[in-house]
Amino acid sequence: MPTIYLVSAAPGDRVPGHELADPDCPSAHFPGLLERQDVTAWLNAIPYNDDSPDELVYLVTEDDPGTIPAGFDTLMLEI
Repeated sequence: MPTIYLVSAAPGDRVPGHELADPDCPSAHFPGLLERQDVTAWLNAIPYNDDSPDELVYLVTEDDPGTIPAGFDTLMLEI
């Protein structure tokens, strides 16, 4: 079962992975990801929505090089 991470960041932060709004983001490889109750609750809590343009969320998979920096709000998911 693969493990992925969603990482909350601000513009200019250095985080591995792909921002969810990026057309190249591999979120399509995880059908239903953004509809999961745990994911939607986390996105609402940080908050990630149209009213928070300075909030970015990165999808980090096992294929993404690098380490998630300490101090970033992160949601770990087993898919």
